[in-house]
Amino acid sequence: MKDWRTFERLVALLSTDEYDESFTIIPNAKIKGFISGRKRQIDVLVEFRYDSDLNKRIIIDAKKRSRPIDIKEVEMFEGMMKDVHAQRGFIVCSNGHTKAAKMRAQEHIGIRLISAEEIEDFDLTNWDRCLNEKCTKGLILWDSNPGIVINDKVTIHSTGKCDECGSFHVYCQGCGNRKVLKVKDDWQCDCEGPWFWLTSTELENNEEEYLHTANYLILVFGDGNYQIVDRRPL
Repeated sequence: MKDWRTFERLVALLSTDEYDESFTIIPNAKIKGFISGRKRQIDVLVEFRYDSDLNKRIIIDAKKRSRPIDIKEVEMFEGMMKDVHAQRGFIVCSNGHTKAAKMRAQEHIGIRLISAEEIEDFDLTNWDRCLNEKCTKGLILWDSNPGIVINDKVTIHSTGKCDECGSFHVYCQGCGNRKVLKVKDDWQCDCEGPWFWLTSTELENNEEEYLHTANYLILVFGDGNYQIVDRRPL
């Protein structure tokens, strides 16, 4: 695996500890720019989990470099932020930054340094591989553990996303089954409880009337109620 991909995954993992459960961490996100109209690759996207709110959008750029980052990289990152309407952004670098880069970074841009020790200690061997048969390189970042309580019995599920194809994954700790759910899919595990998982693509807009689509992971209960567990913009 290339060093820069490993570094991106390390940054995504560290980001899961920095934000509460109302945010979802999306590694290697691909979203359409509002200005450019093109798909933009974002190393780590921090997005509001339950609905579209661009005021909460944060993007993170992972720079695995043998030299300090300079002012041009900060300016390019600022352009990316404007294109995807991110309110805040962070550049995470492995080898520091120049004084000019730090001065160019405004209040809405932060620069962070990951130590060599953190990089050396990072181990990808315990990450689960994507269950999508067409995805050969993806690994799963598990990030949520909703508990289902029915008749005083609790069933724990873990959910996550592939950092390559973006597919949602669900792991039921009750029956031990795991499932990849594609953009429009549904699944009920072997527990056969009165619930099932569903993915749905919805057209979203926000207060500024920017239209975009997102894929939702939804937990549907037998009584017709449902819970949005996760989402990712497309």
